[in-house]
Amino acid sequence: MGSASVLGCGQDLALPDGYGQPRASGGAGPAEGVTGVAGASGASGSNCSVPVKDPATVAKGGSSASKGGATAGGSATVKPSSGGEGGVAAGAGGEGGEVAAPPPELLFSEYVEGKNSDKALEIFALQGGSLEGCELQTFFNGKTEPTKLALSGQVATREVYVLCSTELGKTQQAPCTRATSLSFNGDDALALVCQGVVQDIIGEIGVDPGDSWGMGATLDHTLQRRCEVTKGRTDPTTPFAIDAEWVTFGANTFSDLGQRNCDPLMGSTP
Repeated sequence: MGSASVLGCGQDLALPDGYGQPRASGGAGPAEGVTGVAGASGASGSNCSVPVKDPATVAKGGSSASKGGATAGGSATVKPSSGGEGGVAAGAGGEGGEVAAPPPELLFSEYVEGKNSDKALEIFALQGGSLEGCELQTFFNGKTEPTKLALSGQVATREVYVLCSTELGKTQQAPCTRATSLSFNGDDALALVCQGVVQDIIGEIGVDPGDSWGMGATLDHTLQRRCEVTKGRTDPTTPFAIDAEWVTFGANTFSDLGQRNCDPLMGSTP
């Protein structure tokens, strides 16, 4: 059987006659690919080529992996032009190429600063997602460095997540998603932050308003966000205009805690 020679890595590689031609019906045909993988006779090719790995693990994480030859007696899996590249060509992407999911889009939808230590914050998801990487930041008495409470779990789009003080959680278990240490008062600023992005702010960061914001509105009262508000306050320097975005109720009003009665998300809060 005659042969041709192809120069590769400093030595000749023998190619069988009929390389690249259609194989005869019923015949084994020549092996395609010339990068050191044994052909039908089992002879090895150039010793400078990259060995081909198990096909099941060749293209892990890639989108365009190609094999440089075929195993003994097998048929090639790529065109002859791909074989000259040698070995395994990993596709784009690679391992560990996962893209982080975007943070949810959140806003405060209810604020409870009640008698004794009854406190709650209802968080509404304009766009749901994982709360990992989200936190409640509390700025006490005009401070600019917050105390942070990490959030966890998931919240679905247009659903709420309710943080309750430990004391309120004992008497109002149904609406509370999580009972924890909430110690804000009427004069403290609060912020929702996810993956370093400010989602919403109650009050003004770095400002001490005295006893409360809005002429006593945030002291011993419940505030519910108006339904027409569909985006949180993200600028800590803007004035905290309570009447424009909130409806004020008396102390220890829990009737709507755990549900945002806005369907659709326009109109006035009842």
